[in-house]
Amino acid sequence: MTQHQKLGKLLLRKRGVTALEIVQLVGTVSPHRRLTDLKEQGWTIVKKEVPGTNYHRYFGIKPQEVQA
Repeated sequence: MTQHQKLGKLLLRKRGVTALEIVQLVGTVSPHRRLTDLKEQGWTIVKKEVPGTNYHRYFGIKPQEVQA
C-alpha cells in the first residue's frame, strides 16, 4: 500500500488525522506534502483546529470516480 493510499484511509476516519499521526502511521517525514499530493489528485481536505492546542485535524473527501 502506498503512502497516499494509507493517508487516504486515515483522512476518511470519523476522527480524522493529525500531522503527527500521519508521520507515525504513514511513514513520511513530510505530512503536509502528502496532503498536497492528495489535493492535486482531486481530494478535498478540511483542516479543523483542535481547541486548546496548537495543531489541527485533517479530514478528507474522496474525489468522485468518473463513470465511463
